[in-house]
Amino acid sequence: MGSGFSKRCPKCGFEFYSHNGVGFLFPKVYAETVQLAKSGKLGNEIQDFFKNHEDGVINTESVTLCCDRCGHLSNGKDLTMYVPKDNKPEKIKHGRWSVAMPYEGAKYVAPWDLKEGFEKYALYAHSCEKCGGEMRIVKDDEELLCPECKIPMETGHIIMWD
Repeated sequence: MGSGFSKRCPKCGFEFYSHNGVGFLFPKVYAETVQLAKSGKLGNEIQDFFKNHEDGVINTESVTLCCDRCGHLSNGKDLTMYVPKDNKPEKIKHGRWSVAMPYEGAKYVAPWDLKEGFEKYALYAHSCEKCGGEMRIVKDDEELLCPECKIPMETGHIIMWD
């Protein structure tokens, strides 16, 4: 399940769109993202995490990111790293993911699995593509400022998807 929104600056007209959460392709996205992380394409920190924690998992939900330095907004994956609670690997069995994309037998960890069987190990360090600053995950109800004017943006459309 996911949500989305559009924001617009009333002063300069800057627009930003975001879709957060998970969708029909989540099992596939999870597997592809883990593969990228293990290959080092998402940075050394997350690659080392998987080398040192064979039973480690990540959150691959789509999120909105905001740079703390310049205010740049972007969309990305959460990528928070988790280890099983009590250092015991969880045997997670999933049935059919959705009627549109079944992924029967696919190996993935859904967002609700993280809450029940895992504990947070480390946040992923998102970097701003504009200035190199640290980006943080924006909360759903957080007010967003225009990266240009630094004033609150107005909410346009809000959607729920999947």
